[in-house]
Amino acid sequence: MEPLHPLYHHFLEMLDVAFQPIVDIHSGTIFGVEALLRGTDTLGFETISSFFDRLYEENILYTFDLRLREKVIEKFCTIAGYENIKLFYNIDNRVLNMTNFSKGNTHHILRRYGIDHKSMVFEVSEHNEIMDIDHFTKLMSHYHDEGFCIAIDDFGIGQSGYKMLYHCTPNIIKIDRFFLTSIDKEPKKKLLARNMVQLATLLGCRVIAEGVETERELMVCKEIGCQLVQGYFILRPTLDCAKIGLKYPHVASKFTQNKRAKSDENIILKRLEPLKPIVIGESMEMLLDLLNDNKEMFLVPVVNAAMHPIGIIHEHQLKAIACSPYGRSLAQNRSSNLSALETYIEPIPIVDLTMPLETIIELFSLSQNAPGVLVMESSCYLGYLSAREMIEVVHERNLVRARDENPLTRLPGNFRINEYIAYVIESANEAVLAYFDFDHFKPYNDYYGFRNGDRVILLFADLMHKVLSLEYFKGHIGGDDFFVGAILNDTYTFESVCADIERLISTFADEVQEFYEQKDRERGCIIAEDRDGNQREFKLLGVSSVVVKMGKASSIASAEQLQHTFAIEKKRAKKSPNHLSIIC
Repeated sequence: MEPLHPLYHHFLEMLDVAFQPIVDIHSGTIFGVEALLRGTDTLGFETISSFFDRLYEENILYTFDLRLREKVIEKFCTIAGYENIKLFYNIDNRVLNMTNFSKGNTHHILRRYGIDHKSMVFEVSEHNEIMDIDHFTKLMSHYHDEGFCIAIDDFGIGQSGYKMLYHCTPNIIKIDRFFLTSIDKEPKKKLLARNMVQLATLLGCRVIAEGVETERELMVCKEIGCQLVQGYFILRPTLDCAKIGLKYPHVASKFTQNKRAKSDENIILKRLEPLKPIVIGESMEMLLDLLNDNKEMFLVPVVNAAMHPIGIIHEHQLKAIACSPYGRSLAQNRSSNLSALETYIEPIPIVDLTMPLETIIELFSLSQNAPGVLVMESSCYLGYLSAREMIEVVHERNLVRARDENPLTRLPGNFRINEYIAYVIESANEAVLAYFDFDHFKPYNDYYGFRNGDRVILLFADLMHKVLSLEYFKGHIGGDDFFVGAILNDTYTFESVCADIERLISTFADEVQEFYEQKDRERGCIIAEDRDGNQREFKLLGVSSVVVKMGKASSIASAEQLQHTFAIEKKRAKKSPNHLSIIC
C-alpha cells in the first residue's frame, strides 16, 4: 500500500466503526452487518460525505479507503460468529476513478485475517454519479468474478438510478428507507416497493428493506417479499461488537403471529420435492455422484455453506458442461471446485414457506423461464416446488377457501373469520372487530319470501364492499349475521372506522327500502302475523352493530369472550338510536 500522509493517518486513528445487523426477515437470524463510519464530525466535517469529498479532492481517496477497509475488517473479526456472516462495506464509486486504483488489494487484506472473500459485500451507492460507465462496468465485473458480493445501496433515490442496476449486475438490492418509512400507511410507497422487489426477483437479486423502524413497516416488507431487513427496529448501529447477536427473536416472533393458516403450509409441504442440493465449494465429483444417484433429476439446487439457496444448475446446462471440452476437463479433474461452475448457476425465485401464497405466485410469475421456485424455511433450503405443483397448490387452496365461503355472498365464512380473530388476539394489534345483525329480518323474510330475503342479504354484502375499503376484512357468519375487522393505524383510526360502520348502517337502511312495496314504505312498516298468529306492525329492515376495540389494553383474551360480548351487546345496539354499541 502507498504511504499515507501523517495528517490522514491521524484521521484514520481518530475514526471508529459502528456495525448494524442485517437479518433474515422470517427467522430473525443474522445475515451480515453493515460497517458505518463514526467520528468524522470530531475531525471538523459536517457530514461523512463531505469527509470523502475532501479525500477525493486531495486525490487520496483510494489510498485512505484501503486503510479504512483494513480497520473495518480488523474490528469485524471481533464480532462473535463473524466467520458465518457477511460484512457490508460502503465503497465510494469514485475510488474507481483514482489513478492509483489497483486490483487484488482487498484479497490480500482478507487473507491476512483469514476471511473468505465471499463474506465481503461491497455496497455501491447511487449518490455519486458514475463518470465513466465502461470503466465502472469492467471493475464491477472484476469484483463479481473475484467472488465478491455486490449490493446497490439507497436504491431508488440516487442520480444513476436504474442505469447502475443495469451495469452493476448486483447480488443484493437495498431499498432506500424513503420508500419504507410509513409504508404501512402509504399505499403508493407500498406499490413502488413491491415493484422494486419484483424487479429484483426477476434479476435474481436478494432484497434488503433498509431503515425499518416499526413493527408494522416490518410486516409490510415481509408481505411484499423482502428477504432481509435492517433498521432501528432490529438494532441501532453500535460501536460495541458484543451487542451484535446471532439471532433477533423479536423479529421472528412477529411472523409466527402473522403466519397464514397451517393448512396452506401443509398443502405446499405435501407437494414439495426435497431435491438434494449441492453446496458451493463442494467438488465436481459430488455433483456427478448426485446426478448418478438420481437419474431423473433435471435440476440441482445450489446452496451456500449456511444452506441458503442461491439458484439452480439446470439439466440443459449440465449437458452443455458435459459436451464441452471445458466441461469434460472438469469431469476428468475430480478434485476441481464447484466454484468453476458458478457461471452455470441460473437464478430462480427463492421464497419462504411463511410467505402468502399470492406473493409466491406473484414472484414466480415474474421469472418467465423459471421452472418453479426454491422454498426455504428460517433461511434454510427446504425443497423445490415446480410450476405444475404450484398450480395444484393454488387449486387445492382455492377448494379449501371455496368450501369456507358463504355460497350466497362469496364472503369468507367462519373458518377464516375465526382465523382473523385469533390473529388479532394473539398479535395484540390495535384493531376493530365488528358484528352485524339485521333488525326485523324474520318478519320480512316470512312476508316477502326467502328469495327477497336473499336479495337483501346480497344488498348488504354489496354495500360492505362499496362503503368499506379493501383494507377491511369482511366475512359472512351466516344468515343475516356479518363480521368486519380492521387493523388500526394512522389512516384507519378507531374514530374513522366507527364512522365507516355508521355510514354502512345508514346506507343500508336507506337502500333496503327499495325492497318493499310502496304502501309498506309509505306506512313505514309491514303488517303481518307474529309467532302467536296475531296481526301486528313490524318496522322496516335495518342493521345493528357491536363494535369492539382490541389491543394490548383489551380485556378480551379469547374468541369465546368476544362472542359473548357480541351476544350481550347486540340487544343494546338494537335499542340504540344509531343502532350501534361501541366497546372501547
